[in-house]
Amino acid sequence: MTAKDYPSLWGFGTTKTFKIPIEHLDFKYIEKCSDVKYLEKILCVLRSGEEGYYPELTEFCEKRLKGLAPKSRALRKDKPAATASSFTEEEWEKIDGDIKSWVSEIKREESRMHFHETETFPGMKDHLPPVRGSNSYLHVGQEKHSKNRPAKKKIPRDYAEWDKFDVEKECSKIDEDYKEKTVIDNKSHLSKIERKVDTAGLTEKDRGLLAIREKEKGNEAFNSGDYEEAVMYYTRSISALPTVAAYNNRAQAEIKLQNWNSAFQDCEKVLQLEPGNIKALLRRATTYKHQNKLQEAIEDLRKVLDVEPDNDLAKKTLSEVERDVKNSEPASKTQTKGKRMVIEEVENSEDEDEKRSGRKPEDGSGDKSKMSSLFWLCRKLPAYIMS
Repeated sequence: MTAKDYPSLWGFGTTKTFKIPIEHLDFKYIEKCSDVKYLEKILCVLRSGEEGYYPELTEFCEKRLKGLAPKSRALRKDKPAATASSFTEEEWEKIDGDIKSWVSEIKREESRMHFHETETFPGMKDHLPPVRGSNSYLHVGQEKHSKNRPAKKKIPRDYAEWDKFDVEKECSKIDEDYKEKTVIDNKSHLSKIERKVDTAGLTEKDRGLLAIREKEKGNEAFNSGDYEEAVMYYTRSISALPTVAAYNNRAQAEIKLQNWNSAFQDCEKVLQLEPGNIKALLRRATTYKHQNKLQEAIEDLRKVLDVEPDNDLAKKTLSEVERDVKNSEPASKTQTKGKRMVIEEVENSEDEDEKRSGRKPEDGSGDKSKMSSLFWLCRKLPAYIMS
């Protein structure tokens, strides 16, 4: 079956390359075609085999193209690299002789240069200037000295040395270096992220979809432990469209970072949008606890337990907060507790002399003595209380 006996390709569309109609891949069309560029494209398609292999049609196209443009680039064929079998025996002997003579000449030149160096600089090896453009010196006669010296033997390590090697210490060093590198990379990555999303010209629905996408990015970062990145994406979600879920999630990420005030502000936002939100009350109680506002934390936790009596997290946190309250009460009592003291009226020596002599004190002298004793007590009383 010859190429001329192949079935007709009319109505099969175009080729992938050059978009040539399939019906143009035909003996009659190629014979009538006189466009050299178009024939080159047809030949390229036939050689590629993307529409099948037609050796007789390809050969016919080459002959047609050769008749129109003998120097066409499409007719050029790559020649394989020449080998010894590509030349005649005389040609190969000539080539081989030229290569051998060149190699021997190079060797003679190298030996001559080496001999010239040793003869010219016999005793000046320590006084030679450095080689221009580098810090190295000419090393004349170094090979002789190095040959005379005995070569150091490479002694393998003793097994006892490996006992001194601390594997855990080296692993911890590697982990620390990796953590520092990841922190630096994460900070550089976060600096490139903008905190706000441009929502100009977007509809409410598009803003909602954008906010959900940014929130999901924050969830991925939170699950992988990148809490700073999570806060960044939750902030972007809120800038697109503020939602209860985004504020709640950002509050949780801030709690992980121990940013208690920021977490408290997010919980307040959630409770403004949705009063009685369980997650917001639990997280606000956590911020109250770490800010030492224990009574406020107890109130929030009791609100949670009124709605969800079986909430284990709320029960656990409430017990911890109540224990902290009990531990803080004795400390406050010990701070306010003071010493008891007996207050006695002290009379001065003049009053005693008057009593012994039987003289009555002058008007106002008794009052003066009482006032002086009270003044003395007022000065000493704080010292006794504080001791």
